[in-house]
Amino acid sequence: MGLPLSPRTLLGGGKAREAAALRERTGADAAVFLSPLSPQQRRVLTELLGCPVLSLADLRGQGPYR
Repeated sequence: MGLPLSPRTLLGGGKAREAAALRERTGADAAVFLSPLSPQQRRVLTELLGCPVLSLADLRGQGPYR
């Protein structure tokens, strides 16, 4: 991981595109990130991936999507 992560997406540009392509190929209904996400990161990732984006905290009932 020599390239910096984007504060907008929590991913580098290549990984963000790779995640979007994977979501498209698999038809996943949502994407789950293990790391906490800021509201901005969630918004940008939702737009980029074309599906709802959740964090592990959401699934544990600790995030904004309880």
